[in-house]
Amino acid sequence: MALQPCRAHFPRARHTFRALTPSLRTYATESTSEPFKASSQESSVPRWSQTPPGMKAPMQLDFAKSFKNKVWKVNNDPAKLDNMYNRLLGPGGSKMLPEELKWLAVTHKSFDQGRRGFNDKLALMGRLTLVMEATKEIVSKAPLRGSRQADEFDRVPFEHEQLASVDNLSVEAPKDVVGKEKLYALASDVGILDVLRWKPRLPQNLESSGVEVVVNGAVLAILGAITLQHGSVVASKVVRERILARLPKNE
Repeated sequence: MALQPCRAHFPRARHTFRALTPSLRTYATESTSEPFKASSQESSVPRWSQTPPGMKAPMQLDFAKSFKNKVWKVNNDPAKLDNMYNRLLGPGGSKMLPEELKWLAVTHKSFDQGRRGFNDKLALMGRLTLVMEATKEIVSKAPLRGSRQADEFDRVPFEHEQLASVDNLSVEAPKDVVGKEKLYALASDVGILDVLRWKPRLPQNLESSGVEVVVNGAVLAILGAITLQHGSVVASKVVRERILARLPKNE
């Protein structure tokens, strides 16, 4: 009697096992018996252009409630991508990064289920670089109004001309200099949205799908890739001349 509730699950488990037996047999004979060896043709094809064969499942698990939400086309033209890099980074900007890294920087994790790589870690590095340069720009200004406040205990702090602008950070933050709205406007001007590789949740409503966040992530990923590829000196110059100088200033 104690096993009575379990009997209803036996037919379902037996049916599932029968359905998976061919896949398990194929996996055991092909995957575990011999080491994986990529053919010369597969190894010569860049990863950005195709899904790695080893990451393809034998059955599709991606089911959408509406078929129109699955239809979305991304850019596959290297020339179009290079034009965007030249508009963003200046003449020769398309040559600052290797081919695979250029595609990775504009690839969101929603594209191809992340099987071709995505730009999250590059975006984190780029965010740190951008915040650093924005902070340096704030403290390089003359002391802003309201940055210095009288001490309630009449204490006199240490003062130096090189430290006079540090209090500007209490009035203006890096997000005020490089906010997501400003960065999105710049990205739209250079055409990042046209080469962005992602899959919106609702292709008919990009704003609801978070297009602003995804585009900003691509800009930050490009800066992160430049930081890792060329170092902080080159990245700092790119941020100052190609990003901060083109954003509207706060009055």
